[in-house]
Amino acid sequence: MSDAAGSRTPEEEALAEEIERTREHLGETVEALAAKADVKARAERRATEVKANLRGKARAAKDKVTEQAGELREEAAAKTERAKEMTPVPVQRSASQAVAIVRGHRGKAAAGALAAAIVVLAWLAARRRRR
Repeated sequence: MSDAAGSRTPEEEALAEEIERTREHLGETVEALAAKADVKARAERRATEVKANLRGKARAAKDKVTEQAGELREEAAAKTERAKEMTPVPVQRSASQAVAIVRGHRGKAAAGALAAAIVVLAWLAARRRRR
């Protein structure tokens, strides 16, 4: 083989081109293998993808829950209004008075509810022992 580029035979030129293609292919293969071997970078890319996916799903779930909460709030308000309309006025007044009394004496109301719960639990326990 000769060193001068102009004095190469066609076989030598073809061989040189084949060597250059092989070098390029080998370089690409080495780059691909290096990328596969870089586990940390691959894991970081995958973690970023998963985080983005989860953020999107969380945002969609939040939007859906917010929408449903609004719908339920509206439905509850409508049912409350219907119940008020169907309740006789004297019962409404009595209920309002009871609410005002309980709000004025929250501590006593809580103590009364606790006492009632204790009585019910004691009664249930005694009933089970008799069986």
